[in-house]
Amino acid sequence: MAGQPLSIASTGLRRGTAACPALFRIVPARDGGLCRVRIPLGQLGGAQSRALAGAASRFGSGVIEVTNRANLQIRGIAPGGAAGIAETLVAADLGPARPGADDIRNVMVNPTAGIDPAQSLDTRPLARSLLDHVQSSESCRALSPKFCFLIDGGEDVAVVDHPHDFWLSSLDGERMAVGFAGCPPVAADDTAAAGTVRQRDAVAIIDAAVGLFQEMAAGDPAIARLRDLFAVHPRDEFVRRLGSRLERSAESLRWRRREPRSRVAGIGRQGDGLAYVAAIPPLGRLSPAMLAGAAEIASRYGSDELRLTPWQSLFLPSIRESDAGAVVFALEELGFVCRSDEPLARMIACAGAPGCSSGRANTKADARALAGMLSGGAQTVHLSGCEKSCASAALADNTLVAVASGLYDLYAKGPEADSRFGRMVTRAATLDQAASLLRDSR
Repeated sequence: MAGQPLSIASTGLRRGTAACPALFRIVPARDGGLCRVRIPLGQLGGAQSRALAGAASRFGSGVIEVTNRANLQIRGIAPGGAAGIAETLVAADLGPARPGADDIRNVMVNPTAGIDPAQSLDTRPLARSLLDHVQSSESCRALSPKFCFLIDGGEDVAVVDHPHDFWLSSLDGERMAVGFAGCPPVAADDTAAAGTVRQRDAVAIIDAAVGLFQEMAAGDPAIARLRDLFAVHPRDEFVRRLGSRLERSAESLRWRRREPRSRVAGIGRQGDGLAYVAAIPPLGRLSPAMLAGAAEIASRYGSDELRLTPWQSLFLPSIRESDAGAVVFALEELGFVCRSDEPLARMIACAGAPGCSSGRANTKADARALAGMLSGGAQTVHLSGCEKSCASAALADNTLVAVASGLYDLYAKGPEADSRFGRMVTRAATLDQAASLLRDSR
């Protein structure tokens, strides 16, 4: 953080085999080292974007990925490049407040936080308070690197299909619904909120819940997340033991969040003559030139800010509506997709082979080929190189899971699901066969 320089020697900087890469932990992949950069609240200033682009060019292969938690990954880091990456990004204020806090900086807000006309609360001050707390709290720093938090302000563009360990959703600007191991409920059969809390008490309830989680999980190394705990101890027991810290009522149990628009591309209105532009780097991958170019456009036309999304895209906020068309054109010239009816706007793919040792197929190349066989539509398509589904926390309308090079099991989302990917449509389909089935289903 600004004004709190880190000593790189004190960070535990290393190359390792841990499952989760980080700023100070470079994890090997088939295409070189992998560094994950946690972006505070998913928001990047222009200087930070340029620093990231420069680091990816100088120390990596030039491949930058947007993750499904609105962070960035730099791929292809050569031996000896870890210190250079860390020093560059810490100097750009992209490091944690203290060396041991990098892994737990998983606090998410909606991409339009603070600028969405539909919001009941600007969540950014609360989210920054929570981010400061989890970095300073010794108990929070002991949590799994996958532990994550969501602060939802009721925005029209919202992350309500990504499960979080803790979530808070604004009801009226003063009170917040609270939930555990899931998402704010939208449909009637979704898991209800655990209760409500005053906004001023939101960080305190999360702190209490973290302490209770660690108490109940003590001695069981298999319990890393709240969902693991609830597989052993009932959710109701956890909520009961939080006691009077949560306000529970029939109203809070009935509450359902208004259904948002989640995956968007193109121009959205902020009000007061301003707009944002949502742009998708094809399949979540940016080149340094794309990232630096988007930052330059944001500086010229907007607020010198880029916002990353868990849908592997980015937003340029606070652009004059009269300039929005020019911004779309400039972003498309850089290689971004800015129209939601393009197949690549609805397609997700993991790293796949040859970059990932678990990948059974080159999902990035196959996704581009598949996109060329499809026309526009509203359904989402996810290509996963294996069953881990690293690229998408939410279930896509159609999921292709690789079984071998160029061959995929195809699943469709729906009520008759026979797996976590949905209903099996066909096994070991070629791309041509999958494209034909996808066209028939639209």
